[in-house]
Amino acid sequence: MAHNRVAILGTGLIGASIGLALKVSRPQTQIAGYDASGDNLRRAQAVKAIDRRASLRDALADADLVIVSTPVGAMKALFEEISPLLPVHALVVDTGSTKATVLSWAAELLPRGVRFVGGHPMAGKTETGPDAADARLFQGAVWCLAPLPTTERDAIDEAVRLVETLGASPYFLDPDEHDGLVASVSHLPYLMSVALIGHLGRERSWRETASVAAGGFAYATHLSESDPRMFADIVRTNRDNIARRLDLYIAELSTLRDAIQADSPELKAQFDQARSLHQDWLAGRAQGQPAEGENPLPTTRSMLTGSLFGRFGREKEK
Repeated sequence: MAHNRVAILGTGLIGASIGLALKVSRPQTQIAGYDASGDNLRRAQAVKAIDRRASLRDALADADLVIVSTPVGAMKALFEEISPLLPVHALVVDTGSTKATVLSWAAELLPRGVRFVGGHPMAGKTETGPDAADARLFQGAVWCLAPLPTTERDAIDEAVRLVETLGASPYFLDPDEHDGLVASVSHLPYLMSVALIGHLGRERSWRETASVAAGGFAYATHLSESDPRMFADIVRTNRDNIARRLDLYIAELSTLRDAIQADSPELKAQFDQARSLHQDWLAGRAQGQPAEGENPLPTTRSMLTGSLFGRFGREKEK
């Protein structure tokens, strides 16, 4: 199904970038934008991420695709508001950074039979708002998908085609698995950055420390510039996974501290291993990146839907 009438609810960086990417791939698409922030809406229209600003009722009236791209903390209330307004045929996709809580809200609050697929594009910037939007933001990115167990296969296929249209590669995960993984590679790095600049910035010697800080420090603390509201919502809806990951990281730091204090001869080997692991990860990541002007590395639809229906199909049979 071609999505010609799109409602984007939440016109920040991700929502506006989706709008721009849709306009590139399907210029005839008509996009209505809704946002609690009138300033965001005006800026999204100014950068041509949406065609018109709309009330929630107006945006949903004839939409065949609904993108919910608000901060996670706003989604529960928004699901309650849109529930009686959703067109029965519309595909509904969210872009929230956590999935278990969002899907539980969707199952509870959205109408029975809703064509809902949870999503999370693994792409972004520290800059926020529609002014930072980029039509190529999702090129070559992994886009996690987590449907409700009741979501029909045709809706899931539509979500896969949408993700591929935006230049990303669909990757199916169940919600709990998703939240555990992103706690490690997305949420923990932000907290590491916050802790590093936070504890140094509170010290009396911060002025002197800052005067000698250079590129390495800037690189390590860059993520602290990310949207504070977004991450406050993330930690609130993924507490257990983040706490467990922090415990493991603190244990790793303690081991490293002990090795340093003991002048362990194994330290260099540990540093070598870390460099090797990072280089291997970068090399594997590079293999999945598209060359300039090319489509991203194709994914096998049968592989994706096969793993999906092996897991979610069993849920639907219960």
